[in-house]
Amino acid sequence: MATPSTSAPTAASSSAFPLTTAARFPRASTSGTRTPAIAERRRTRRRRLSEGSGGDRSAAAGAVEKGLRLAFLEQLAERARSADALGVADTIYDMVAAGLSPGPRSFHGLVAAHALAGDADCAMQALRRELSSGVRPLHETFVALVRVFAKKGFSTRAMEILAAMERYKYDIRKAWLVLVEELVRNHYLEDANTVFLKGAKSGLQGTDELYDLLIEEDCKAGDHSNALTIAYQMEAAGRMATTFHFNCLLSVQVLCDIDR
Repeated sequence: MATPSTSAPTAASSSAFPLTTAARFPRASTSGTRTPAIAERRRTRRRRLSEGSGGDRSAAAGAVEKGLRLAFLEQLAERARSADALGVADTIYDMVAAGLSPGPRSFHGLVAAHALAGDADCAMQALRRELSSGVRPLHETFVALVRVFAKKGFSTRAMEILAAMERYKYDIRKAWLVLVEELVRNHYLEDANTVFLKGAKSGLQGTDELYDLLIEEDCKAGDHSNALTIAYQMEAAGRMATTFHFNCLLSVQVLCDIDR
């Protein structure tokens, strides 16, 4: 009787469950590749959450800074309107101490405070300080300087400010009108005529009120020549002379014994 072979069961046992045997290893390898993928997703999710919270924090910080700057500017404007230049300077120092850099409106407050106090030299120094800080002055900052120079009769310095405004590509007509009017009202009539005629020749146009003011004041001063020249400029700008202007010119002709 033949002895049963012991090798057959061994072969049979090695191939009896091929699917089960084969399936074990892929399952182990799949879990090996899945673990890093899950970890990577978790890290990505954490990064997104962190970035989101960082954006919220920066937005909150920006809102706080905006509110702080607004509070400083309100205080600064109040002091500037009171011509309190020292108070404005203190506010600017407080802004810097709080980590805020002064902008054009802060420097405008400083210039305006000096101008309202009638201190033309300090107003000019404030402008130089602004320029040295790399800040572009506002249009109204230049106008404030022109006004204070005109009140002092410094027409040449005021015209230098007009030239600076042109370099910054600002429209100088408003500042020119302020300059002429302030020169007239502060009894610098000769300078007012010079500045007005120079601007008119450059293409600047006066207002009806300014034409009337200049013609009337020139006639009161007995300056028939300038009064007539400005009347011609007015007509060239499209406004015809009225009875008011003719009466002014006739009165100065009588006073000065002018035939024409």
